[in-house]
Amino acid sequence: MKRYIIPLFVFLQMMIFTACEDVIDVKVSDENLNLYAVEAKITTERAPYVFLYKTLRVDESTSYPGVSGATVTISDNSEPQKSIRLEESTENQGLYLAPETFLGETGKEYTVTIEHNGITITGSDVLSSVEPIDSIQVHPSLRGDEEFLGIFIYGDEPEGEGNYYKWDIYIDGVLLNDAEDLSVASDELVDGNYVSSLEIFTDYHDDDEDPELNAGSTVMVKQNSISEFAYKYYYQLYDQSTAGGLFSVPPANIESNFTASNGSTVLGLFTAQDVSASNTVPIDEQLVSQLK
Repeated sequence: MKRYIIPLFVFLQMMIFTACEDVIDVKVSDENLNLYAVEAKITTERAPYVFLYKTLRVDESTSYPGVSGATVTISDNSEPQKSIRLEESTENQGLYLAPETFLGETGKEYTVTIEHNGITITGSDVLSSVEPIDSIQVHPSLRGDEEFLGIFIYGDEPEGEGNYYKWDIYIDGVLLNDAEDLSVASDELVDGNYVSSLEIFTDYHDDDEDPELNAGSTVMVKQNSISEFAYKYYYQLYDQSTAGGLFSVPPANIESNFTASNGSTVLGLFTAQDVSASNTVPIDEQLVSQLK
């Protein structure tokens, strides 16, 4: 199934090339094995979490091994400073959760600090505010000559360039979370304007695949503020998820906003997000029947 990122409020034209390919034996280096990696998030909606794990070889298909026994805290830049120590989940090794309510606040900078085996890992991000979504709609997409349904959003974009967005799409309450489903944007070309009918998702699928958007399903979107660093990180993540074609980017580690006290590379992302949830839209048979 093919999904496309929205890297700006201008949709990129995509060209597909076919060519004969030689088989190349790629030697996988062990240089980047067993590195620390972190996935961490704090939002205005839910308590923060931190997942600490170690990297594997690219040709391994096992789950990433979570790292236990770390001391994990999240703090802000308030005066006096607010902080919370996260506790490791009893069910998921390496997953650290807030034992009590600790929501993010707009305008604050948050820092994750992780101590493990004498190494201190830190990462920071600023939590910017996000405008509410006025509404969302689902209707046939012009991108695929109305053969596929699309999800469209409406809402204000505040004045002042430098706003970055990520949209989380929920179908029947389940988040679409594959890298190919990423939808992020900057306000570079629409700063201060009302955004009308912006298509953030197109339900491309082959004839032998089931669509994501079906009659009887419901759709809801969460609009998240993200930092410029997070925007570029997600952009690279999408590029790497589609690597392997003739004109794709070469495989590489994505730059992280974490650093380690011993100077070693740390992979992953810490992101602080303001969240605005949309209305929930049902998909009926009449809407699906409009597809060509």
